[in-house]
Amino acid sequence: MTRGYLTDIHRHRNMAGAQDVVERSMSINAKFLPRLKAAVEQNALLRIGWTGSGEEVPKNGEVGLCPGIPEGARIKALGKLGSWTSPFGAGGRFNVEGEVGSFFGAYNNGSTVTCTGFIGRCGGFMMQEGTLVGSEGADTDLGMFMSEGTIFVQGQVGSRLGNGMTGGLIIIQGDVEEDVGIAMKGGRIIIEGRCPTPPLGISLRPLKAKELKEINSILLDYDTVLSDDALCLEPNDEIGLEVQSNHVSSGDLSTIGLVPMGEQTLIENHPVDTVAFIPGTEEEAPAIMLPIPILPRIPDGNLLRTEDNSSGRLTRIQSQPFLVIENPRPIDIVQLNLQSLCNLISTAPVVSGVCIDMDSLPSMNPEEIDGLLVAIRTLMTTQSPIMTLQGISRIQSHHQSSAYHEVQAAISRIEDGSGTPEAATLPIMGRSKKNELDKTSVITALEFGFTSDAHDVVVARCAGADFVITEPPMLEIDDIEYWLQGLTIDLQNTLRNLGLDSIDILQRSHLRALDHDTASVSGLRMSGYERPLPHWFAR
Repeated sequence: MTRGYLTDIHRHRNMAGAQDVVERSMSINAKFLPRLKAAVEQNALLRIGWTGSGEEVPKNGEVGLCPGIPEGARIKALGKLGSWTSPFGAGGRFNVEGEVGSFFGAYNNGSTVTCTGFIGRCGGFMMQEGTLVGSEGADTDLGMFMSEGTIFVQGQVGSRLGNGMTGGLIIIQGDVEEDVGIAMKGGRIIIEGRCPTPPLGISLRPLKAKELKEINSILLDYDTVLSDDALCLEPNDEIGLEVQSNHVSSGDLSTIGLVPMGEQTLIENHPVDTVAFIPGTEEEAPAIMLPIPILPRIPDGNLLRTEDNSSGRLTRIQSQPFLVIENPRPIDIVQLNLQSLCNLISTAPVVSGVCIDMDSLPSMNPEEIDGLLVAIRTLMTTQSPIMTLQGISRIQSHHQSSAYHEVQAAISRIEDGSGTPEAATLPIMGRSKKNELDKTSVITALEFGFTSDAHDVVVARCAGADFVITEPPMLEIDDIEYWLQGLTIDLQNTLRNLGLDSIDILQRSHLRALDHDTASVSGLRMSGYERPLPHWFAR
């Protein structure tokens, strides 16, 4: 494979070109986006790729440009732009004179985005409203998961057009490749050109006269019309089968014990430090403080509102950051998945950090991840941490990517469908952390599929995780408060029993496997045998 920006993530930022692209992109956003409000008031056009005197200076590869452009804004760009150009649009207009990379106009919610050249893959991804127009064709997965809005492209379009779309209208004047409309559940795809046989569940029919008139009225703005030969694809009424995997890990951490390493037990009520930190983007940037090394996960932050806490009984909840999907508090971290990214414009500026669920999004190469990170960073507080979340079975590539993109934390999800036992994740994480993150500032964490107790948290810390993500046992505010209080007390008592006054002193040597199977998959010293099983030393 040819080494380069799109394929090589092992040469951590040694390639000046990749870093330069990110810096140029952030600089353009920092320069232009603050001027949008004044430009809207003056009905002025902002131009990217021209000097003040009008001389052309085409852009080349910049990523994540101009996210979240507001209603009334007008921006024109010249050159060959990279991925995630003009995402999260909120009503403005963005025109590219040239080519554009993947995820052009992604998460559009009312903007009009146009391109005179070729559009990369996943154009109009998760589009909710607005318009996307292309004049020279598009790559694969155009209109993927769109729910509303209109896409009009002239020229050849790649495979899986309208992949998984649930609504909206796609119009293509040109030939399309295979699997048109695959997994679509709503909306229409209109094609004037060669169209292969659609996949199961998608019907292909001629346009009705009323529909043709409707489509042509839309196309009047683009000086073109469809002929009577145009075809319409839409989902039929056949019953679709959806198979979900329930393959989960085969155990928990109860078969791992904790032993002191010669330290004397601390007396009751001896002060113990249980604080963990998620660093900001720079050394001097404020970190997120976790009173105990857990990040509780709940779906809706409204559950945590404590405006009526006059009695002061909810002190733990008020100081504990949570990982939430919607309605976060200012101290919370928002989990950005396929759906919650739709609300990025409103959530990003008001949270202490974000966690990107990479498993919920289409797989992306390093250039595309850079584009997404630039767009997110532009919309949120500059120094707030960005974390990524991915399955434990991809931990090595995840850690490599985290180091390359300089995110603040790499979180591994144990319940990723691989069935990896919890005990086996400990050496997997430790080995990958040592090999891929040893000389970086990236911290690591584990996401458990069960409600963790103090023992689980201590075991994870011994194995190298800086904190764990877990769900509260119940989603009632009083129950969550009592759970946090009990977890804090149990964590302090566990450390005192080990003779430690800080959670930062924990080491892997404090762990013991309590049975043969756990020792076999974890590489831990077996209790009684007091060393790892022999096969861990085999070469």
